[in-house]
Amino acid sequence: MEGSGNDSSYNSPELETLQKQHVEKTVKIQELKKQIEALKLRLEKKKTATTAAKKSIADARREAFKNLSEKYNSRNKEYDALLREKSMEHKLI
Repeated sequence: MEGSGNDSSYNSPELETLQKQHVEKTVKIQELKKQIEALKLRLEKKKTATTAAKKSIADARREAFKNLSEKYNSRNKEYDALLREKSMEHKLI
């Protein structure tokens, strides 16, 4: 029995060391999990912002195209009117 008593006293510091290491590793794991969650949130926000920015750019391009199309159509009508006017003048001469 004395031998087993000595073994338990011998294992006690080793056990304490192992428990301390376990606690330290558990704390480290919790810190890493928090960092992972924070990173996931940052990436999600970035993704949302990027999607919004892309949508904004697409909307701006669509609006610019619409404005250019309207200008083109307006100028085309002016050109046609001037062409008809010149054609009428030429017929009268």
